[in-house]
Amino acid sequence: MGRLRDVLGTRGCMDFGIPENSTVAEVVQKHRRRRHRVVLLNKVEEEIEKVKPENHQGKDIAVWRSKAECYKSIFSSNNTWMLIRKEYCTQRWSKCIWFKHATPKYSFHVWTAMLDRLSTCDRVLRWNLAIDPVCVLCNQEVETRNHLFFSCTYSSSIWRKLIGGLLCTGYTERWEDIVELMLEKSYDRVKLFLLRYTFQAAAHSIWRERNSRRHGGKQLPHVMLEKIIDKNVRNRLSSIRRLGDQRMEKSLRMWFSTRV
Repeated sequence: MGRLRDVLGTRGCMDFGIPENSTVAEVVQKHRRRRHRVVLLNKVEEEIEKVKPENHQGKDIAVWRSKAECYKSIFSSNNTWMLIRKEYCTQRWSKCIWFKHATPKYSFHVWTAMLDRLSTCDRVLRWNLAIDPVCVLCNQEVETRNHLFFSCTYSSSIWRKLIGGLLCTGYTERWEDIVELMLEKSYDRVKLFLLRYTFQAAAHSIWRERNSRRHGGKQLPHVMLEKIIDKNVRNRLSSIRRLGDQRMEKSLRMWFSTRV
């Protein structure tokens, strides 16, 4: 029937007169059957009585609950995580966040952005009305997620330089449209990877620059930041090549061919 605490709740031990830390062996040896008004409690009593006549020579062992509502002697971190987490529906955009050869810190940052959980000024205003909500990158509009990526004149200059040659006529600076492009099934594997990885690298670097300016750090011109992001992308493509992934063989050549 599973763990009695899960079946009966915290009052189960009190209703049965069984100490909370008792082992199965102790219950089989010492527990005296009681009569209860609750059907479920009587059912548990019956299960205990069924076990008593059996010859139990072995020791009590710990078993682990699996996702299939059964118990196993082998621990599985995957099953345990699936049991304790709150499950949500898989989002369409998850494919452009978690993909092979992605950089974890980039993916985590963009995942937070996809959920609109970044501390952009439009969100901070909800609990602190004293802040200046104007974007520190362009000093023109209120800072929002969609503005930073990539409607801002500062970030849009970087985005166009990085990805304009890859997207050509499909180029866009609207957050929603970019997300749709990263889910485009008509693109080949390499182009899709370049788009997704560059998007993540650019978003992460722009957010760092934004934070640096918010805290009085040195300001980088957009040309300089674009070169840093470009170098990061090239370094990642080079490392993938050394890993020997044949499907990404032409990625570096494609990247150089799209420079504008």
